[in-house]
Amino acid sequence: MTDIHVNVDQPPEPGLLRAAIEAALAGRAWPDGPEAAVARAVADHVTGTDHGPRSRSC
Repeated sequence: MTDIHVNVDQPPEPGLLRAAIEAALAGRAWPDGPEAAVARAVADHVTGTDHGPRSRSC
């Protein structure tokens, strides 16, 4: 298991994270904000498209 680090301007709303992650994984739009940033990072990591500096998948 690896940690995912996401820099956001404000903390995400915990109650919205699951729905935002589900939307990102399904390719559905989600309004910009901290939840969307976290959701994109999780979706990229899960689908193997995470190629950031700390990525171990590349």
